[in-house]
Amino acid sequence: MVHNNQSLTSWEVRQSAKETVSILKNNKVKCCLFGSLACHIQGMKYRRPADVDLVILNHGKRNAEYFKELVASSDSDRFYLEKSTNPKAKYKKLFYRVTPYQGRGPSKVCKIDILIAGQDYPLQIPNVPVSCIQYSKQYPGLPVMPLLPLLLMKLQGWYDHRESHRKDQMKKRRRDIADIDKLLKMAKNEECHLDEEIKGIWRLPKWFTNRMRRFVGEYIEHFPDTEEDWNSLGFE
Repeated sequence: MVHNNQSLTSWEVRQSAKETVSILKNNKVKCCLFGSLACHIQGMKYRRPADVDLVILNHGKRNAEYFKELVASSDSDRFYLEKSTNPKAKYKKLFYRVTPYQGRGPSKVCKIDILIAGQDYPLQIPNVPVSCIQYSKQYPGLPVMPLLPLLLMKLQGWYDHRESHRKDQMKKRRRDIADIDKLLKMAKNEECHLDEEIKGIWRLPKWFTNRMRRFVGEYIEHFPDTEEDWNSLGFE
């Protein structure tokens, strides 16, 4: 399928996420959003999400391809899978056929990235307890990663993109920096701290925070004026 180059509205991306989350929920799969859509829901209204980034929390050792197939087969009218353009890649891409806002406008598609939580999986995303997932009053059907790990996953994205000379990666890096600066201020204002439990029940795992300390140090080298804010979160 040829993908329409027109950008998606925030409403269309949220709708894509809502339909995906609904299917997973109906199959007793726990998940939460991270990335640009989570930033948008957390209050960064200027941040226009381009796609959906979603992490599976109770995967039972099943890989991301299993959950992509699950979603696509649950509603084949809306969701479909495509092979990667990389002939060596074994994974497929999941897309959602977007219903234009108020039923008007050209057809579009939204990419749905599904990842698996845990130290042994790509991106090494911490496994957030279901009781720590956040929901906004404005978008109650969309589960969001808590603010501190959301910030740190953004930091990891910046770290991964920081030395690339590809135009698309350089563009992502600029967005990452803007997102990190905003999330960092939000985390400081909410008095987030590495040594404090989120909602009084869960603390970020050491294997995750140890990696993040290295990334924070690198970020401070590039942006020394952020050091005080990072220190306030426990990254002394």
